[in-house]
Parts: sequence; structure tokens; C-alpha cells
Amino acid sequence: MKRIDCTKSGRKSAFLISILSFCFLFLSACRKIPTEEECVENQMHNVKLIAQASETEIPTGMRQLMLKQILQPDMSRAIVLRCMSDKTLKQVQCELGKEKFLDLKECKQFGKEEK
Repeated sequence: MKRIDCTKSGRKSAFLISILSFCFLFLSACRKIPTEEECVENQMHNVKLIAQASETEIPTGMRQLMLKQILQPDMSRAIVLRCMSDKTLKQVQCELGKEKFLDLKECKQFGKEEK
């Protein structure tokens, strides 16, 4: 019978695991597209900002109309899908950090370049 040298196979396994872990961490750090969960969180945050907007930011009638439309399930889903395809991760993170509706426009600089 042939003996298996556990020290060599153990080292190879540890080496492969460390390489795979490094690749996973490297690729996840390079991610530029927001996930569905991040876009849902962004959608909820934007709804909150619209609801809390002052009369000077968004007139009351317009605010009510905006909330009515974006809270419909089909529209909400479309907004999330568009976020995933049209926004960058950096833009979504920027928007999540804003506390006023009017400040959201500052985050457009992190958006995807138009083709």
C-alpha cells in the first residue's frame, strides 16, 4: 500500500484555500454594481427623504404624487431593477449617506458614464 503524505497534501490544500480566499476578497472589493439588497435599501432611503422633504424642496402636492407612484409594487420593482443596471455601487453608497432630498444630486457624479 502507498502511504499518503499528509503534510504535503495539507500544505497544498491550505495554499489553494488561501489563494481562493484572496481571489474572492479581491474580486468582491472590485465590485462596482450594487446588489438588489443595496438597491432596495436605497429605494427605501429615497422614499424617506422624499417624505421628509420640506415644502421648498418638493411642494406638498408633488411630494404626495411622487410617493404614491414610487410606492406602487410594480414601480418600486422597476426602480430597483433600474438602480441595479444604471447606478454604480459608489453612487448608491453616496445616496445612502445623504440626509436631504436635494443633496442626492451630488451623487450623480458617481454614476455610470453615458455611452
